[in-house]
Amino acid sequence: MTQIDNKVINTIKENKELNDFIINNNLSDEFILKNINTFLDVLNSLNKCLNCKGLYMCNQKRVGEKDSLTYDGILIKEVEYCPYYLKQENKKDFINSFIYTDIPDRLIDLSFDDIELDNDYLKGLFVELNNILDGIRNKGLFIYGDLGVGKTYMSIALANELVRANKRVAFVKVATFINEMRRLVANDSYTFNKYMNDLSKADILFLDDIGSESVSSFSRDDILFTILEYRNDNNLLTIFTSNLTKNDLLKHYTYSKNDKSSTMLASRLIERIDNLSDDFCLKGENKRRINK
Repeated sequence: MTQIDNKVINTIKENKELNDFIINNNLSDEFILKNINTFLDVLNSLNKCLNCKGLYMCNQKRVGEKDSLTYDGILIKEVEYCPYYLKQENKKDFINSFIYTDIPDRLIDLSFDDIELDNDYLKGLFVELNNILDGIRNKGLFIYGDLGVGKTYMSIALANELVRANKRVAFVKVATFINEMRRLVANDSYTFNKYMNDLSKADILFLDDIGSESVSSFSRDDILFTILEYRNDNNLLTIFTSNLTKNDLLKHYTYSKNDKSSTMLASRLIERIDNLSDDFCLKGENKRRINK
């Protein structure tokens, strides 16, 4: 064996993953030399992963893939996915487990274990949310309070936990959803009807930041009332978050003050919300401002 051969073998063995593979399979230096091109290909692939912190840094031919070796009497070079790729795919699978979701990507892994209960209001809400997860509470919640106190954050944690428990969950940002439905009603009736059906029949529906959307008969009567009427009739659990109280919501949805029918239609929507949920006032400091 030449000095160059020894140098190449030592270079290969300097890689911990390859060295562990060689030791675990009791491979000789002669075997390594006989298969030197295969080992060097894998070494080159592994070196591209050094100091990588995510798929955005990937230098492989195909993002998220790297070469690896197996040995069962025959040495075989295979392709395997890196942990970052697998995490991304698991996240995609999890997102697809929702029947509808507006949860931001950074919070899709949020769980109850991540929540810091730093005041009595959060502790009280946490108990109620746990009761929903455990099936003890069968009526929804109307969680209201000032900006940034944790209404959406806590609701997302519950939504994620419910999906992990194999519930059919829809998490909707109301203003975003209404805008999307305005677009779909004119351009894609199939998707429009699918969303209406999915949200009406979901095991648990989260309507986040209700009252933030601009009001029209379309948003109030055709979308929200239609969905909540079905859920009310079928006793389906619904959770609302809002910066407004229910009384404030009534004023919000009575957008035409001189039209008696507007007052009546707003009242019937609030009645459905009231039937579906108990009030929970969440107080505390604005965490968004604190974390800036």
